[in-house]
Amino acid sequence: MVAYQTLHRSARVRDGDTALIIGASGGIGTALLQLGRLADLKMYGLASRSKQAMLGKYGAMPIDYHTEDFVGVMRQMEPGGLDAVFDGMGGDYLPRGFGLLKRGGVWVSYANPRSLSGMACLLGRVLWRNLLPDGRKVVLYGTGASYLNRRPFLQDWAALFELLGAGRIKPIIAARFPLLEAAQANALLESGQVIGNIVLSAPELLLV
Repeated sequence: MVAYQTLHRSARVRDGDTALIIGASGGIGTALLQLGRLADLKMYGLASRSKQAMLGKYGAMPIDYHTEDFVGVMRQMEPGGLDAVFDGMGGDYLPRGFGLLKRGGVWVSYANPRSLSGMACLLGRVLWRNLLPDGRKVVLYGTGASYLNRRPFLQDWAALFELLGAGRIKPIIAARFPLLEAAQANALLESGQVIGNIVLSAPELLLV
């Protein structure tokens, strides 16, 4: 849902748009890759070298953020600028990479600031950049959603289940754990070795 809405409601992507996905190997990142391919985007993705084969599978050019300066790489590859950036990492990626957007481009952040001070810093950066008269803007996913209006969510869930039923998307599952082993699942997630999603299941609940 986050991937679909950041693409189609926050950034309003169009066929042929160029996009950078920051955190392309995670759960939302891999969903962005699949949905972005269906939207006919030209995609680039930040991922460690061990995870880059997966990006190529979905037609995205991988950039190793450990050894490459993504800003320099993108300026060489897309000198005219990007239409959209999808940021699932936060931190200093926004101040470093905002200049990669072309006029009218959109930076969509869905990262968790992790603290009140981090949220305050992010909001300050967003306000400052959205005041600049160059047509570029930052959108924080979720801030514009009205949870009193369920229609957009119901429409998007229906669209996603239609794509799933038709076999056009397939969520990437790295591992499955029983709910009571959530600590081990979190340790695996924090190891940085996960591609896609970790699923917690509670099959015993089905017997109640």
